Amino acid sequence: MSSKYFLKTISFKEASDILKEKIKIVPKTEEISFEHALNRVLAEDIISPIDVPTFDRSLRDGFAVIAKDTFGAEDDSPVILTIIDEIRAGEVSLKVLKSECCMQIATGAPIPEGANAVVMVEFTKRENNSVRIYKAAAPKQFITTIGTDIEKNKIILKKKTLLSPRELGTLAAVGLQRVTVFAKPKVSILSTGNELTSPTEQLKLGKIYDINATTLYNSVLESEGTPLEMGISPDDFKILTEKIKEMITISDVIIITGGTSKGKGDLLPDILSTLDNIELFIHGVRIKPGKPIIISSIKSEASSIPLFVLPGNPTSCLITFNLFIDPLIRRFTYSPQKKSKIIKAKLKKRIYSSEGRTVFQPAKIIDPSAKEIEIIPIHTGSESITTLSHTDGYIIIPEEIQFLEENDIVDFSLF
Repeated sequence: MSSKYFLKTISFKEASDILKEKIKIVPKTEEISFEHALNRVLAEDIISPIDVPTFDRSLRDGFAVIAKDTFGAEDDSPVILTIIDEIRAGEVSLKVLKSECCMQIATGAPIPEGANAVVMVEFTKRENNSVRIYKAAAPKQFITTIGTDIEKNKIILKKKTLLSPRELGTLAAVGLQRVTVFAKPKVSILSTGNELTSPTEQLKLGKIYDINATTLYNSVLESEGTPLEMGISPDDFKILTEKIKEMITISDVIIITGGTSKGKGDLLPDILSTLDNIELFIHGVRIKPGKPIIISSIKSEASSIPLFVLPGNPTSCLITFNLFIDPLIRRFTYSPQKKSKIIKAKLKKRIYSSEGRTVFQPAKIIDPSAKEIEIIPIHTGSESITTLSHTDGYIIIPEEIQFLEENDIVDFSLF
């Protein structure tokens, strides 16, 4: 593959469609402990190993009785039964209930052998070792029977279920300690550029701190991936090539920042053209920011490894990650796709767009407490480090639109 085929731009929609159609994801699975399962997605159906409850239990505080012993009980003609035991929650009575007897019982306690109903304490009056029953009980009254909630050997959670605290509560109810979930993809992150230095090192003249690695690391975490920090590589053909080959052996997804254009120091298009088993899908999308993004795939023994090269400018880097990589990472784990919250807002300044490119224009809400939301565009350039931290979202401007007028009502996508 020659680099002369690079930088042929396509529309944002075409790029999104190619990403879905061409990059095939082969999800992996892993078994994890119950404590680490929050927000993970089940890779198999969960079958209950037990009945829940595992015993007939009382739904009320009161007295366990034989229902027919209470028939005819009324306020002015109570039935009197002898109390032969008391059962607290978590305890079991070894006695067998016989006619004209009862046992005092707490909510959640096991129903004793021989009993088939519970009379609520509100309809009774205890007198030493006997109790007056003022209301008749029907058979099975206030009793939860074995397996009423969950039946043994029945599916309780289906494959691809997202495990929230509610689902984890269900797993706890049947005593499961480990579950099989879709594995988080390993996402390697490599920054490139002679000008970059790690935030952990002293800044020298002519150097800048690498912020993309930090931004992407945390973005991958948010996307339910496992980030692998690969450091900073200089603009050196041999070093970059070896670094990419190393990442291929350990990664499910590869992200490289910088070096995507056609400048003298932008080596990645030429490096990628020398790699074995690589298929280039995209180099150049008609968007702003983020035009020179590269999307490719490397075939390995088991599957294909998506390889992205993102622009080095911080705003371009993060926006292209959100547009293209976040949805892909979530496909590995079947995690819910991130849904942008879009609101109607009044634009307070005219925007001149880049005709022929879909523009993702950062903007800030002027007064979040106002009844009518008004926004103002932030024009600091994609190279600005603070652009995204100073904005609340962005306006999506289709490529056929040349400008938006002041006071236009627009769709505003919140971060």
